[in-house]
Amino acid sequence: MPYQIKRRGHTYLYEVDYGEESRVVRIVVRSDAAGAEGLFLVKQDGSLEHADDRPGFGANILAHDGIWPRPPREAIDDARVIARQKAYTAGF
Repeated sequence: MPYQIKRRGHTYLYEVDYGEESRVVRIVVRSDAAGAEGLFLVKQDGSLEHADDRPGFGANILAHDGIWPRPPREAIDDARVIARQKAYTAGF
């Protein structure tokens, strides 16, 4: 289920994605403007890490600093639950 926020006249869509990492979950972010997708990794404790340096992802062309807006709390909460389940099934 994608989450949406509006910031400075632009719409950002955040999608929680299982991903291939073992103990984290991805939140992929896209904007209504052309450009790269952003990536956040969410750990079991809910901490968030920018991961735009991974292949296929990049900086936010709409921001002067290139940083993507923080995902909505609901997206982070959903990702945290999935990360805990991934860790549990992997035996971590």
